[in-house]
Amino acid sequence: MKFLWGRSAVFSLVPLLILRGSVAYCLEKPSHTTELAGRPVAMALVKVEDLAPTNWPNEDVRISVQPAHVDADTNIYSLLQANGIAPDAEAFTIVYDLNPTLRDLKTLEPQTTFALPKVVGGRRLQEMLRHGYLVMLTVDPKLREELNRSAQALQRTAVSFAQLPADRFPAMASSESKKNVESLAKWYAQIHKSFLRRTGPALRRESLIQLRGEADRLNSLLQEAVQSSRRLTTADLDQIVAIHDDVEVEMTKYGQVLANEAPKADALYKVVVNIIADDAKLIDRVRVYYTNYGLYRQPPGKESDAFRTPGSGASELLRVQNYMIWAAQDGDPGHPLTEPLRVKVRPWDAEPISVTLSLAHRDPR
Repeated sequence: MKFLWGRSAVFSLVPLLILRGSVAYCLEKPSHTTELAGRPVAMALVKVEDLAPTNWPNEDVRISVQPAHVDADTNIYSLLQANGIAPDAEAFTIVYDLNPTLRDLKTLEPQTTFALPKVVGGRRLQEMLRHGYLVMLTVDPKLREELNRSAQALQRTAVSFAQLPADRFPAMASSESKKNVESLAKWYAQIHKSFLRRTGPALRRESLIQLRGEADRLNSLLQEAVQSSRRLTTADLDQIVAIHDDVEVEMTKYGQVLANEAPKADALYKVVVNIIADDAKLIDRVRVYYTNYGLYRQPPGKESDAFRTPGSGASELLRVQNYMIWAAQDGDPGHPLTEPLRVKVRPWDAEPISVTLSLAHRDPR
């Protein structure tokens, strides 16, 4: 039997965050930074009643990780508040990162423990935490700032792209391409807005990197289309479609966030890649590489990620997303030795997702 968080116990800060909260506060005066679960985290001291930032007391402040016990009265909002942490989407992100096997904070096994962040400071800070102040966290603040800027830039480039004449596009492609870009601009605006209100999903670092990378790639493509006189190519439009498909998958995570409920974790699923070859000895000398569908290019670039172990049967835990996966000589992802394969990772409760790549007639020397 699993314990379900009760809505009636939701901490009163949440409506305030939804209506008024802005991560700009956290980025204006972070003053204190730390690292939790391998990710940089900015901290801002805010007044709960209006989320106004305030100066830190002149004393040492840090975030520790402490165990929390699950019982009949367990509530993630009140637990975080008691630890001096504002219970918002960024705090939930840290909780999931500290507890990799945890997928949903609303369902926890009774009589178990899990790790929670806790603010540790001197007498003055503790006094402030007892009298209407909390510490607001921002995970991966530099990435977030870059993503915010890219999202805002996209609003401008999308408007200019929509004004391009139809003869700048391949035949009959103008309307669909403009529609895709319009959707992307709206989605990125929603991502930006949800982040500022602290109501978005709990995203892994890889999700932020993908969203930033695809926004930058799209902005670059649109700016070139607007500023040059050349006709867009089929490859340009394929790139827009690929980015659209990736971001559409990300937006399902935003659709799952409910008011007054902690979001679910950014789930991972095991993907196993088998490699076949005419000469089995070739397989030991290659490694599997992957990148997001919307970021893939020929030849693959520096954004490529590698499976941790080489050879056939290697596996990796991947987020729900679209990927291009290929095999190449170990250390040389830019020269694929197999045809890149598009793989769609979706929620899956059965066996690991298994795919096969072929090295037939290819010698990685």
